[in-house]
Amino acid sequence: MERFPFSNMIKLWMVDWMGRTVLSPQRLSEIKRTNIGRIIIFCEGKTEKYYFDYFAEIIRKNKYTDIEVILQTASGNARAVLNCANKFMTEETHIQKYGTYGKYLAFDCDAPPDVQSVILEAEGYELLISNYLFETWLLMHFEDVEEKISKGEIYRRLAMHMGDPYIKGRKGKIREIIQKGEIEKAIDNAKKLEERYEAEGKNIFADIENMNPFTNVYKLTEQFMAEISQP
Repeated sequence: MERFPFSNMIKLWMVDWMGRTVLSPQRLSEIKRTNIGRIIIFCEGKTEKYYFDYFAEIIRKNKYTDIEVILQTASGNARAVLNCANKFMTEETHIQKYGTYGKYLAFDCDAPPDVQSVILEAEGYELLISNYLFETWLLMHFEDVEEKISKGEIYRRLAMHMGDPYIKGRKGKIREIIQKGEIEKAIDNAKKLEERYEAEGKNIFADIENMNPFTNVYKLTEQFMAEISQP
């Protein structure tokens, strides 16, 4: 029996892997693409960091784009991320290197209790927030998330889709979700949910407590995929 060359197996695996992070030609033509340029993302936890790192590792091959992902490792919550970013950006060496970078904060809305105040105080940053967990966004890779569900139920559904327990903060799990799920589906799910809130007159700067579930992580993710998808 003729053996299938190992090099061909690698090529097929790469095509499937890259296919998960490449927009369809129709989708690419529909979105308003912006130049990502150089950005720095401050993350609440490992889950968010590993998700953004997945795309950053692909995009870094482009010399005109730089994506730095910083993990806040102390008592992780929205205010800790904001404080970490503010402190980081006051250090002279960081000002010199990152002063002109676009600055993002990625955090959940489960803590602290005054998360609405954190959002209002985050001037100068683009916000990538999920209410109430980043896993809300991850679950959207597999199904519509339109109603409020508990943390345990989110984890249970992720486990069901992946075929084994979901363990938070594992790099391998994040890669598995991206590779098994559908990122375009997640983007559509998040957009549809955001449009529903907009129709109700709600926005993150005044109504985040009444916007569960919610995530706007799709905005940067879509731009990452557009960057990767360019011929």
